[in-house]
Amino acid sequence: MNDRRTNALGSPSAEPSLHELSQGGKLNEKESIELIARMISETKSRFEVGDGNILLNWGILTATIATIVWAAVAATGNPAFNGLWALMAFGWFFNRRLAVKQSSRGCLSYTDKLCAAIWKSVGILGAAGVVVCAILHLTTGNSPWMVMFFYALFVVGFGIIGSGAALKVRSMVAGGILSVAFGMVLLGCIFSGVKLSMTWVMPCFIHCFVLMMIIPGLEMRRLARKGNERA
Repeated sequence: MNDRRTNALGSPSAEPSLHELSQGGKLNEKESIELIARMISETKSRFEVGDGNILLNWGILTATIATIVWAAVAATGNPAFNGLWALMAFGWFFNRRLAVKQSSRGCLSYTDKLCAAIWKSVGILGAAGVVVCAILHLTTGNSPWMVMFFYALFVVGFGIIGSGAALKVRSMVAGGILSVAFGMVLLGCIFSGVKLSMTWVMPCFIHCFVLMMIIPGLEMRRLARKGNERA
């Protein structure tokens, strides 16, 4: 029977997993140091690969749907095409895939748990916002869906800032700040009586998601690739 295992990169390794080491009972001094070193190394790699992919996937999904909605509404003048935003529900599969990957690794760091808590809160607020907007739309006949536009800029923006700070990824923090700042500009326009035009609002919205998700996601994947090459 072959006891060799494969490591996170798929190459054969005779070393036990972190979970086996941590659950295997008492460790001597050398094994303890090795366990700590491997936890730090593998956890760092998980941040870069996992969160990089999830950011990239969500950013591309959001920017693509926003572009399609913008083009469809601009071409037809029919606001019903805003219903295409429901396609954002497909993002659940990205989250599910990441959760399965992380659970298979055996151990979660404090930063893993912090980021998971941040995005769980963001998701709950998003679902609550959709329900509230749907109820108001059905009962009043008016369209309150602009609320979700600000949700994307403020709530998601703050989620990106928090995750970026925890993971020490400056491009995430900068992108989140720009998103929140753009949301504040839009609120200022609304309260000042300035008419919002989709000809400039939507391109700015799309650029916000490029800056706070797609670019940081690409950066984190590049860092992960570099780390794997050095390993």
